[in-house]
Amino acid sequence: MRRHCLLVLALVLLTSASALAQAPPPASLGGIDLGADVARFGRYLSPGKGRPAEDAPYLTRRNIKPSGAFRGGYVLAGTCFSPGRVARIKLKYADEGQDFFRRLSGALMDRYGLPTEYKGDLEGQVLGNKWTFTNDRGESVSLIVQHSDADGLDHDQGNIIKLTNWGLVDAERSCFESRHPKATPPPSPAPASLDGYLPR
Repeated sequence: MRRHCLLVLALVLLTSASALAQAPPPASLGGIDLGADVARFGRYLSPGKGRPAEDAPYLTRRNIKPSGAFRGGYVLAGTCFSPGRVARIKLKYADEGQDFFRRLSGALMDRYGLPTEYKGDLEGQVLGNKWTFTNDRGESVSLIVQHSDADGLDHDQGNIIKLTNWGLVDAERSCFESRHPKATPPPSPAPASLDGYLPR
């Protein structure tokens, strides 16, 4: 009887441990690998050359063609520290519904545990979850999934997923800034009137 109890207890502990174990940090999304040469994934990319990412001239943006479960997206690759190396993948899902977002979030929680951060708004028009990882090279990697019902130019309606290697992004930024140092402008005097700074 005692042996039977010990076997049952061992089985329960083993099951609990495997349930708590998380999958390794994600390194690929939609067939594209973080850290790999973007040229390897030409079959997924729209024709044409990349262009500098908005607010990030140290990264080049290439659009991803719609296919299967995804209706498009983009990839950001380095230009300085490691040219062509994929630093971020963002994809838009073909299914734009909130039910799909909830299923997707549940599946990610099953795989990676509870999110480290909520990435939505207080009004409930944008829902989102973020997971943060450290890969085997010690680089910070984030995974964000969001759903938006918000209207306007500032939002991607539907469901998106983003996978970013922040170690690569930071290395590209540092490299770019070392090659393009910014001159510090002289301080400008405070305006006597804000009239010229306001919309008319």
